[in-house]
Amino acid sequence: MIYGNFTWWIGVVEDRDDPMKIGRYRVRIQGYHTGDKSVLETEDLPWAMTVQPVGSAAVSGVGHDGTGLVTGSTVVGFFSDGENEQMPIIMGSLGGVDTLLPNTQAGFYDPKGVYPKEDFIDESSLSRLARGGDVAENHISLGLRRDTRITGVPMARPDNFAGVLDTAPTVSNKSETEDDVPRWDEPDPQGVKKSVSEYPYNKVRETECGHVFEVDDTPDNKRILNYHTSGSFEEYHDNGDHVQKIVGDDFEIVYKDKTLYVDGNLTMSVKGDVNMKVDGNKIEDIGGDCYTTIRGGRFTKIVGNDVTEVISDQKLSVDGSRFTVIGCQSQDPDVTIPFVGGVPAGTDNLVVKGKSETQIASNKNENIGGRNVISTVAGFKLFSSLGSADITTLKDINLAAGSTSNISLSAGNAYIGSITDTKITTTTFGVDASGKATVDGATGVDVLAGGEANIKIDAGATVDIDGTTVDIDGSSGISLN
Repeated sequence: MIYGNFTWWIGVVEDRDDPMKIGRYRVRIQGYHTGDKSVLETEDLPWAMTVQPVGSAAVSGVGHDGTGLVTGSTVVGFFSDGENEQMPIIMGSLGGVDTLLPNTQAGFYDPKGVYPKEDFIDESSLSRLARGGDVAENHISLGLRRDTRITGVPMARPDNFAGVLDTAPTVSNKSETEDDVPRWDEPDPQGVKKSVSEYPYNKVRETECGHVFEVDDTPDNKRILNYHTSGSFEEYHDNGDHVQKIVGDDFEIVYKDKTLYVDGNLTMSVKGDVNMKVDGNKIEDIGGDCYTTIRGGRFTKIVGNDVTEVISDQKLSVDGSRFTVIGCQSQDPDVTIPFVGGVPAGTDNLVVKGKSETQIASNKNENIGGRNVISTVAGFKLFSSLGSADITTLKDINLAAGSTSNISLSAGNAYIGSITDTKITTTTFGVDASGKATVDGATGVDVLAGGEANIKIDAGATVDIDGTTVDIDGSSGISLN
């Protein structure tokens, strides 16, 4: 035979710091090596290679690394050189029940005194998660997941609106400590209040620092778990639920498209800020209602145009003050408005195809640097005030009506005052008073009729003309009736 007789053995790993880093271990082999370290030190033990499974290529970095054993592991193997017994190869490890703590001074023990751990003395060497039931509840990872499970996370919900049919909708600012705020809970670890995993269905791989990988085939509770010792984990429950918890930062980078389809509801609860930057377009299509509650301020800057189309009614309720500034900085072409015509871009235009009503409980002030034009195409414009109405402008005020229309002023007293001249130009001018009509001028009163026009003074009673000097001059005659 090329390799000689097959000779197998059982030993204990005492060193795994392979200087060549090819997955070798120093093993003290029972029946071949003494346990007296004064005779045979750990450093003098032979290096043993490991047999990897057929699923591992074991070449050019492809396959398993073969470094899963720890010092203190009990292994079984054979000598590849047969009766020469100088080239050990490890075929696998052996578990069981450890009854003694490591003795660092003797052979066949972990020289570092780590394995077996004190908590696992007189206990199966299998993971507690693999054994399931009450034992699994004592595993540190499952206990930590239950202890750190979050509950009662507030959800977004519509605030109270008085209703779209009310005169003015009102919003009540709710506190998130109220009992009626909807909340959600993190699902229970393993999807149940208490572990129902059964041996031997739960296949568990556990690393030295506490990473855990479970593939649980327990009937009625089939699961998959990837657990990081920090507390982050990803778990798939028996009903298909997926739970992912990241105790640190979470980064996801997608270089192409990403599509998310949710057949049910989507809930997001963020305790900090939400920062979203979109370099392209953002499109939202909402089939139902959209509720937005902002408990602080709202600041919106639009570099381009802002277009809002409301097919039905729109209502705006402002409990405090409202300020609107039209900067007129737009360089766009003029726009055309029905009945109005072309208006320069940057102006403020309001077109109401139906009725427009404004109710002001207190004062209203308008300061107009240019012209103020009020025009009605059909019907009439009614201005009504229960208090005073002041119109102040730095330039002209023009009141114009059609050739067959009237301008009427009705009041208890009517006063027209000007710093310089007051001029009334019309085809026919009449002063009609049911009481006394007085024309008074501090420096004089001139009544002029140009060309061949007439001035007629007609009274049913007495006409008094009184003055220091009274001049009556008529080029063709004087008639007093």
